[in-house]
Amino acid sequence: MSTTEILDQLPRLTAAEREAVRMRLDDIDAAAPLTSDEQRLITERVAAYRQNPGAAMSWAVAEADIRKQLGM
Repeated sequence: MSTTEILDQLPRLTAAEREAVRMRLDDIDAAAPLTSDEQRLITERVAAYRQNPGAAMSWAVAEADIRKQLGM
């Protein structure tokens, strides 16, 4: 099955089936090793956080801000 065929089938899945697909993709992504660019980015962001932890915000706050900006 091609990527296009898979993507075409996604809207036909039930909510539970879509969640199962999301979970499987998360499992695959979690098992993949980080690239050198991803590792560098994480190292840079951790260093920036340690230098100024007050500039960080929780995901809940960030998500609320994004939703507000999008009018959701």
